[in-house]
Amino acid sequence: MSNAVDTTTRVVLCFDRDDTVSVNPHHDERAVPIGWIQYWAHVEEIPVWCTGNQHLRVETETPGIREAEYLWEEHIEGEEYEYENSQFEDYWKPRRRDGLRLVRDLYETAYPDEDFQFVVVDNADVSDLEDEGPWTHYYPWDFVEAVESGDFALEEPPSDAYRNEGVPFNSTNQPDFEYDQKRELRQIQKRVRTLVVSEK
Repeated sequence: MSNAVDTTTRVVLCFDRDDTVSVNPHHDERAVPIGWIQYWAHVEEIPVWCTGNQHLRVETETPGIREAEYLWEEHIEGEEYEYENSQFEDYWKPRRRDGLRLVRDLYETAYPDEDFQFVVVDNADVSDLEDEGPWTHYYPWDFVEAVESGDFALEEPPSDAYRNEGVPFNSTNQPDFEYDQKRELRQIQKRVRTLVVSEK
């Protein structure tokens, strides 16, 4: 999969956690600083989703699979999302690609007239998703390099946006910037309500 990200479309970021983000880094490779994720989500207000280990939702105060399922079931389709490839019928967590497809389907359904570029940062190779739509996969170490070299669509967060590499976001009662985990959910809900009204 190509690592080129089209800067003319809206970027949606999806992050795995384990062996990907600094709270649980790969033993031999560079990890994405948790401060970058927090900065893009809460300062730049770029859509960020946690699509791997859901502990990252709490550590970064960003939405994850549970919130995506809620939006789909309560505001988009009115019924449970049908996962294509989950391993078990009675699953409590969808397989990696299924969760990513859900995030993509949310945006493509809620914003049918807009173009998106979905970027997934994951230590597992999910580059085959490019065959299904506008996905770009980065291994975490390649993503860090692309951001630092200026080859990524988003600028590197300032150095004062970094938090202690191994300290989760919720480890302090006084975070160093404002956060709003439900901001992206409210925007999608508002968009869906607008579409319903305009169709009447």
